[in-house]
Amino acid sequence: MTLPTHDEREHAKETLDYIRRTMESASSFTAVAGSGMVGVGLIGLVAAGVASRLGNPVDLRVWVPAAVVAMVLAGAANARKASRMGVPLWSGAFRKTVWVMAPVLVSGAILTFALGRQGADALIPGMWLALYGAGVTAGGTLSIRAVRAMGLALTVLGAVALLQPEWGAPLLAAGFGVMHIIFGLLLLTRHGG
Repeated sequence: MTLPTHDEREHAKETLDYIRRTMESASSFTAVAGSGMVGVGLIGLVAAGVASRLGNPVDLRVWVPAAVVAMVLAGAANARKASRMGVPLWSGAFRKTVWVMAPVLVSGAILTFALGRQGADALIPGMWLALYGAGVTAGGTLSIRAVRAMGLALTVLGAVALLQPEWGAPLLAAGFGVMHIIFGLLLLTRHGG
């Protein structure tokens, strides 16, 4: 029986490191950028303020463009973080996250129009928060624990807004604004940006 040489041991270590990194990137999406979340939160605060000033906290002329800008900003921030980490953005875990969140977000869009047509605008803030929270929680199962925690917190805010519709406008600002900023800062300080 011969012992492995130093070069063989080093090669084995490198191979194990490669396997470990590959499995980690396949099993969880860690490139959630705190800076992107903070930006999304700032956009959410501005949108909530503008919509309230216009007299309709769920004014789609405000929220739809805000959502598009927020998605682009978050996507760019996540791409920068993934590049910095040396992991592919469109990894298996990220694709799964998109597939888990997409039906919830599409359902929210459909319900927005259905509730609006029925004159139930007061329920829209709670529905948005609850469904977005459910999507983030589900997507968070493939990411870091802080993302799941944010999803659960958004779901709770949504439940409160559904039970107390008169609080809808401030809860939208709290959920889409303050909550993203808080969790974004947490990611910046504790999860590598």
